Amino acid sequence: MQEQRQRTSPTTTHRRNINREERSPNVMFTALTIGAVVLLLAVTFAADWLRTPELKITDSPQFLSPNHDNSFDNATINYRLSEEAEVSAQVLNESGGVVRSLLSSQKETAGQHFLVWNGVDDLGRQVTDGTYRLEITARGSMRATSNSVVLLVDTTPPTLELLNLQDGTRVRSGLLTVEGVTEPGAIIWISNGAQPVPVDGQGRFHTQQKLVEGTNLIEVRTVDQAGNTTTANRSIELVTAAPQVVIDSPVEGAWINTLKVTVEGQAPTGTTLKINNQPVPVSPNGNFRFDLLMDEGDQHIQVTAIDDVGNETSVERTVHVKTRGPRLEVNIADGSTFNDAEIQLSGTTSPGAVVTINHAVVAVGALGDFQSTIHLLEGDNAINIEARDQAGNATALIRRVQYTIPAQTSGLERLARNLGVLPAITIPAVLLLSMLLGFFLYRQNQLSIQLSVDAQNFVPGLPQEGKNLTLRLDLNQPARVTLEVLDQNGQSEAILLDNRRRSARQHVFLWDGYDDFGRPVPSGAYTIRATAGAPPIKVSSAV
Repeated sequence: MQEQRQRTSPTTTHRRNINREERSPNVMFTALTIGAVVLLLAVTFAADWLRTPELKITDSPQFLSPNHDNSFDNATINYRLSEEAEVSAQVLNESGGVVRSLLSSQKETAGQHFLVWNGVDDLGRQVTDGTYRLEITARGSMRATSNSVVLLVDTTPPTLELLNLQDGTRVRSGLLTVEGVTEPGAIIWISNGAQPVPVDGQGRFHTQQKLVEGTNLIEVRTVDQAGNTTTANRSIELVTAAPQVVIDSPVEGAWINTLKVTVEGQAPTGTTLKINNQPVPVSPNGNFRFDLLMDEGDQHIQVTAIDDVGNETSVERTVHVKTRGPRLEVNIADGSTFNDAEIQLSGTTSPGAVVTINHAVVAVGALGDFQSTIHLLEGDNAINIEARDQAGNATALIRRVQYTIPAQTSGLERLARNLGVLPAITIPAVLLLSMLLGFFLYRQNQLSIQLSVDAQNFVPGLPQEGKNLTLRLDLNQPARVTLEVLDQNGQSEAILLDNRRRSARQHVFLWDGYDDFGRPVPSGAYTIRATAGAPPIKVSSAV
C-alpha cells in the first residue's frame, strides 16, 4: 500500500509541473507582441516627427520686366510639395537682404502650387534692375527644406542702331538694305514680318526689304530676352522715275546767226544739271538759263539732269549756227543803161534763202536760182536785191541802172536806109510780105475775144478737194489762144493754154490756184490774160 502510494504520488506531482510549463510560452508571446507594437509606434512617430518634406521647383522664368508692357511683367514660379508643410517665400537681393516676403509659414497640402512676384518690394516700390533670388522654404514637424531660383530684373530697352538709313532717305533701288546693331540675344522684327531677322552673337543683323514706288514706312523693332522693346521708324521714298527736263529754247533744228547760243528750260529743283558737260545751276522755281559758245555749222546740245538718287534724263537738240550772209549774184551790172522799159533780172543765191527785189518776194528754185521782170522809169532807177537765209543773215545788193528812150525816126527814113543795103530781090519780097500783112490785118481786125471769171476772190484748196476757179472765153472765130496767170510783176505763174487753136464758141477753163510747179500761189492779186491771133497782130482780154 505504501509502495502504491509512493508510485501514485510522483505521478500527480509531474502533471502539475507540465501545466506550469504549458502556461509560460503564451505570456511571453503576449509580452513580445505588446513590445513590438510599442516599438513600432515609437519608431513611426519618431520617423514622422523627424521626416523632411520634399520641395521641387518645376517651372520658373529667368527674366522679369515689370514695366507694364504686358511682356514678362510678372514672374510665376511653380513648385511641388511631397506632403503637407508650412511654406515661406522671400525675394532676396544680391547682398542677401529681403526685398519682398511672398509667403510666411502658410500651410499647404501636398501637390502642385505656384506663386507670383510682380517686381515690387514690401513697400510697393518697383525694384531696380539686377539679379534677385526667390527662395521657397517648406517646413515639416521638426525639419525644413529650401529651394530657390534666380531672376534677372531688366526694364531697360535694348539698344538699336541702324546703319546708313536716315529718316526721309530717297533711293532708286527697289531692294533696301537694312542693317545695324542691337543687344546680343535680342530679336529683330521689320515691318511686321512673318519671321524675325537673325542676330549674331555680337548683336549685328542684316536683311533686305522690298520697296514700292513712293513713300515706304519701315519699322525696325528689337525685343530683348526680358521682353523690353525698342522701335525705330524710317520713311524711305523709292524714286525710279527720271527727272523731267524741258528745253524751251532753242527748238530742234533752229537756225542761229550768232556764235552765242542761249539754252533755257525747266528742271526739278535739287537736280544736278549739265549742258554739254558744263554744270548749270537750277533756280528755286525750277528754271535754268545758260549761254554756250559754239562754232559755225551744225551743233549738238545735250542737257543732262541727275536727281539726288542717281536717276538720269538726257535731252538733245541740234541747231544750225550760221553767221555769214547768203551768197547773192545777179546778171545786171551796176550803172548799166537800157533802152527797154522792162528788163529781166536773174541771179543765184544760197539754197533756202528768201530773195526780195524792191521789197517784193520772188520765187527761188531748189538750187538757189531766181528771176524777175523789172519795170524801169525813164532816167535813173535803183534796184534793191536782198537775200536772207534761215538764220536771219542778209546779203544786199543795189544796182543803179538808167533807162533811155531812143530818138524816133520816120518810117521812110528807116526804109530808105534799109533799102540801100538790101539786094535787088528784096524789094519783091517786101512787096509780097506787105500784101500778106495786109491780108492778116484784115482777118485780125475781125477777131474778138471776151474773158470772164465766176468769182473775184478765190482760195485754193487741197488737190483732192477739187476746188477750182471757172474761166469762160468767148471767141467769134477760130484762132490760136494762149491763157495764162500773171502776178503783180507781170511774171507768169501758170499757163492754162499755150497757143492752141480753138473754134468760134464759148470755152470753159478751170484753174485750181496752183502754179506750173504744182505749188499753191501766194496770196495776192493776179491777172488772168487770154491772147488770140498770131504775131504781129494779136488781140487779148484780161481779168
